[in-house]
Amino acid sequence: MVEHRRQKTHKNGTGFLKPLVNTYSTFPLHGMTTIPGKISGSLLVAGAITDAVPLIHGPIGCAYQRKLNPFKLHSLFYETPCTDMNDMDLVYGGEEKLKRGIKETFERYHPNLIIVITTCASDLIGDDFKSVVEAAGNDVDCDIVYTTGDFVERARPVGYQDALYAISDQLLCNNTDAEAVERNCNSVNIVTFPIHGSGVRTGEMSSVLEEIGITINKVCFDHTTVSDLHDLVCAELTITDYPMVWTKRMKERLGIDYYELVSLDRYKETGDSDLLCPYGIDGSARIFREIASRFGLEGEAEEVIERHKKDALEELSGILPDLSGKKVACSGMGGLHGIELLLLRDLGMKASVITYRTEGLETILDDDALDEVLNITRGWATQYGSDPEIIVNPTFEEEIRTIKRTGTDIVLSNAGSAHGYNREGLRTFNPLSFMLHHQRVGFECVIELAQLMREALKKPGKRNPLLSMLEYDSHRTGMTPHWATLAEMFGTIRSKAVGDR
Repeated sequence: MVEHRRQKTHKNGTGFLKPLVNTYSTFPLHGMTTIPGKISGSLLVAGAITDAVPLIHGPIGCAYQRKLNPFKLHSLFYETPCTDMNDMDLVYGGEEKLKRGIKETFERYHPNLIIVITTCASDLIGDDFKSVVEAAGNDVDCDIVYTTGDFVERARPVGYQDALYAISDQLLCNNTDAEAVERNCNSVNIVTFPIHGSGVRTGEMSSVLEEIGITINKVCFDHTTVSDLHDLVCAELTITDYPMVWTKRMKERLGIDYYELVSLDRYKETGDSDLLCPYGIDGSARIFREIASRFGLEGEAEEVIERHKKDALEELSGILPDLSGKKVACSGMGGLHGIELLLLRDLGMKASVITYRTEGLETILDDDALDEVLNITRGWATQYGSDPEIIVNPTFEEEIRTIKRTGTDIVLSNAGSAHGYNREGLRTFNPLSFMLHHQRVGFECVIELAQLMREALKKPGKRNPLLSMLEYDSHRTGMTPHWATLAEMFGTIRSKAVGDR
C-alpha cells in the first residue's frame, strides 16, 4: 500500500456523513461557484418552475454571478430581477426596495409565483421579509414566498433546500387544510434534484410503480408549474432522491409521508453501504419493494419486479461477456455515488486498483470517519470477488505505475483529471457524467452503463490530450500547483466553519 500525507486528525466520533454533506467541497472553484449555494440553489428551483420568477433581494452582483458562471451553458438564468441594494440601503434598510421590486417583477413578468431570494446583505441588516411579502401580496395577483436560509436546519445544499422549504411551508402548508385535502389513493410524488440531467428521467420508475398499483400524483421537476406544486398535497407519499427537510415539514403539517432513495439515517443505523446506492438491478428492486410495502402491495410488487429483472438480465446477457473480468481502477471516494458497486456487482468487472485521495477531507473528518469512507469501496471489491491494490494519497507517477502493473483495462476518472491517464495511453470512463445524465432508479440504468462501458473499452487510448500540456500538482492531480495551493488554503480556512456541524 502506498500512502503519503495522511495526517492524524481529531477524534470526535461524528462519522463521515454529516460533515461531508455539510461541506460541499474544499476546492475553491467547486465550493464557491458551481455548487448550489444559497442564491444559485434557489435559482435552480425557480428555474425549474415554468411560471415562477426569482427576485434577488441584494446587490446587483448577486444577480450577475450566475450569468458570469452558469451551471450549464443552456441554463443561464435569463430572468434574475434584483432589488439592487446599495450602501444607503444597508444603513437604512431595504424593505421599501423589496416591496417595490415585488410589484415591478409582477408587472413585467406576470408570474404565478415570485420567489424572493434573500442575500447576505439583506439577511445581515435584518429586513422584515415576512411583513414586506404580506404587504406586497395585496398589490400583486400571484403567490409570493421568501427564502432566508435560517429555517432549514443547516440542510445542504442550502439554497435548494431553502427554496423548497419556503414553498412547502409558506405556500402549501399555510394555505392547505389538512383535514379537507382529498388524497389520491395509493399515490406518490416523485421529486428529483433539477441540476441532474437524469433527475427528470423518471419514466421507467413511474411505469413500474403504476404496474404495481401505485398512482403517480406529480413528478417534479419536469415542466413543473405552480399549479403542480399546489397538487403535491394530494399524494400520500413523497419520494425524494436524498434527505430533504421540506418533506419532513409536509409530514409534520399535512401528514404526507416521505421516502428517501438514499437514506443516510438508515445507513448510520445499519452500516449497510449498499443503502448508499439505490441503483442497478438489486438496488432498484429493493427500492420498488420498499415503496410498495408502504401501501401494502408487496405481493403485487414481487411479480412486477421479477418480470422487469428477467427482461433486464436477458438484455445484459448480450453485453456482459465483453465486460466480465475486465479490470477497472476506482476512486475510493467515488463509492458514495455508487457506480463502483454497479460495475462490480451488476457488470462482473474486477477492481484492480482503488486510489484514495484524502487531501481536504482530513480537515473535516476524524480518523474513524476517514476509515469508514476508505472501507466502503474496499468492502464492495472484496464482497464481489476482487483483490485490488489499495493506494492512499500516492503521487500521480506512483498511481500510474500501479495501474499499469496490475494490467488495468480502464480508469474511472472525471473530465478534470482524465487527460493525465490518457497521456499514458490509459482508457478512462467519466463516472460524474454518468451520474448526472444516466444514473437513476430502474432496470434500464445498468443496461446503459454496460453499453457505455463497452464503448469506452473499445476506444483506442489517447496520448496527446491538450490539457496534458499543463503542469499539475503531484497529489491534487486535477489542479495546477497554483490552484492546489489555493485549495489547501481554502480548505484549512473553511474547515473550522463547517467541520463539526
